[in-house]
Amino acid sequence: MRRVAIYAVVLALAGGAVAIGIDLLVETDEERIEKLLDEMRTAAAASDTDRLVPLLDLDGDGFQIDIGRDHDHFDASELDLLEERLSEAGEWLHDGSLQLESPTIDIQGDRAHAYFRLVLRRDGDPDESVPVDLALRRVGDDWRVTRFRALSRASSRSARR
Repeated sequence: MRRVAIYAVVLALAGGAVAIGIDLLVETDEERIEKLLDEMRTAAAASDTDRLVPLLDLDGDGFQIDIGRDHDHFDASELDLLEERLSEAGEWLHDGSLQLESPTIDIQGDRAHAYFRLVLRRDGDPDESVPVDLALRRVGDDWRVTRFRALSRASSRSARR
């Protein structure tokens, strides 16, 4: 009987180790979205449209930018115009660093929203902070951005509240 108990404990430990190993190997949707957000931030900070464009959903829903009262929608046929707009935004970011603060991710099926503060820091200037709502769509195992919506411009003081 004692031998059976030892084998049962060994099997339980092995099963637990396999379950933990699988959990560590399987990337969750939230982790994938967090990686996408970081990739977008680094690509935007470097004004690298070649890295940024593949993260956008140009083939499915298209990609929409909403900033204040300005609304632009792009699909795969408007790639040149989108790259031009992204380059203009990159010039505005020149010599600044971008940070994402307080990201919250809400996943519902094959759609998700990421809410965060995008903070632009430049030497000698006050931080500029913008709350962002990023809409995403699942494409296979990956996520693509369907909409970037800046909710409002805020000063560094309101970003800390």
